[in-house]
Amino acid sequence: MDPTHVNLKNIRDDVRYRIFEYLWGRGVRSRELEYDSTVLNRVKNRRVRVSDHLLEKLLKHLTLEEFAKLVSGWEVKPPSSEPSDLSNAILQVKSSINVLRSVVTQFPQLSSLIYQEIADFTKSLKNYSVKVSEDHILKFEKLLRDRSRETSRKHIQYLRKALKDLGFELNAEKLQEYVLELMEESMHVARHTSKSLKLFIKLVLKDPNLYSSFRIPRVESPLKDLPSLDDVKAIAKAVTWPPAKAYYALLVETGLRPGEVFSLKVDDVDFEKRMVKPKRITNTKRAYISFFSEPLRKYLTEEYLPYRSRFIDEHEVRLRNLLRNSVESWKTLLFPFKDSAIRSSIYDAMDKTLGRRFKLYDFRAFYASYMSLRGVPGQVIDILQGRMPPSEFRILTQHYLAFQVEDLKKIYDQAGLSIL
Repeated sequence: MDPTHVNLKNIRDDVRYRIFEYLWGRGVRSRELEYDSTVLNRVKNRRVRVSDHLLEKLLKHLTLEEFAKLVSGWEVKPPSSEPSDLSNAILQVKSSINVLRSVVTQFPQLSSLIYQEIADFTKSLKNYSVKVSEDHILKFEKLLRDRSRETSRKHIQYLRKALKDLGFELNAEKLQEYVLELMEESMHVARHTSKSLKLFIKLVLKDPNLYSSFRIPRVESPLKDLPSLDDVKAIAKAVTWPPAKAYYALLVETGLRPGEVFSLKVDDVDFEKRMVKPKRITNTKRAYISFFSEPLRKYLTEEYLPYRSRFIDEHEVRLRNLLRNSVESWKTLLFPFKDSAIRSSIYDAMDKTLGRRFKLYDFRAFYASYMSLRGVPGQVIDILQGRMPPSEFRILTQHYLAFQVEDLKKIYDQAGLSIL
């Protein structure tokens, strides 16, 4: 935390020693504190007082929450590396908020930092996710033994496919988007997959947040309120972080699914032709080709791609130690950033400009509605958004697409979708 926000004179000696002993127990020594080891040993033995200067050094190694607990006399435990369910996470947040509030009376100058800390806690819940392991799946299989063999087999089949598609990580928003994607392809598959996911979450993860985040589809979703073009442009203007701005604009202007844009590689985009290259996801799933505007092409090439290159240069060495063989694959991604960070930046812009939020998947419906109102044929919209059956797409790419790309691009440009 920043010691300039605290009046050091108001911190009692017993609290100073408590802070010192806590950090000493964490292994903070003379090198980290930039202090003579002889002096620190005398402080450790309480032969000399923790001076204001040393205290200032110590506070730089504390979080605001740790400082609040030490001042209030609460027990401070190191953060756990073990995964916790949502109920435990909520209890931890409530406890932290109570501690932060209790210290305001002693240090009112910390109030602005504490309110920001509370806001960050709340935001962290929105990004809450659960990693799924093979042990979770094996437990699910055991719990299904009282059901028929065929029912169990289908639940495991649909669950494993869903978990693979989701990268074995579940959070509320990704689950919602995934079910919507499945509904576009097959209502039958969407229903069975949703049932298996819900049963798995109920029996194994026991997480009410994830369980209630999506519904089992019954009928086609009714038409809902969509963002207007003014809304879309206002959000784009408010997004300041280049990766989030580039991702958001590309999502809106291509009409692709959020996951498809996140998984794009640099080579999947022809920046000169303003085109997401023709791509078939699988032989049986979906395929697409789409375009984006000239202002977005300029932003991507002149601002975002240089930012991306600098980011990779700065972090490649560190990530190479973490990712090892995967770092080369990471470097090929158009968006080598955490999708949760990008989503959070976009939602912050929505809060700031509109005071409400749209799901990222809603911009896919916005795209289809916008194009339709400007007279773009439904078949063309299906091609651009990846709703064309793969068999038809394969014939198109093999025999006709080379002659029709410019025609598709001309139709796209005539619609005039540009948000930057």
